[in-house]
Amino acid sequence: MNLIVKADVTFQGSKSSERCIALVDTGAAMTVVDKKFADSLGVEYTGRKRSLTSATGHRLEGKVAIFKELRVEDEVLDYEKALVVEFNDKDRAALSKLGVSDSAIIGVVTLELANFIPDTTTGKLKKIETFLF
Repeated sequence: MNLIVKADVTFQGSKSSERCIALVDTGAAMTVVDKKFADSLGVEYTGRKRSLTSATGHRLEGKVAIFKELRVEDEVLDYEKALVVEFNDKDRAALSKLGVSDSAIIGVVTLELANFIPDTTTGKLKKIETFLF
């Protein structure tokens, strides 16, 4: 049975921090967060833009931003990048239905930096050793 994978994450900006249970998306390279959420925490925008297509089929344009700190389970990543987009109501509803935050989706690059892999048999993250090659 394939389960969705969830992660306990804390986003730290220059203004405040927020802890949540976020969806781990194995099809997403970058972590993606909602603009209102990111701005309330105080992220630093890099000036770079990217676009993506959501799981619900919507094309989203976003800006790359840096969080002062991103904690994934027990690992702290300093100055972690994320793509900031405006989540629409359909995307928010889909996330809420899964029992996760409607403001953040964790991508695989973030997981790799924190030395985790998603385990779809348990729905949790699994700690791994860092690979050199």
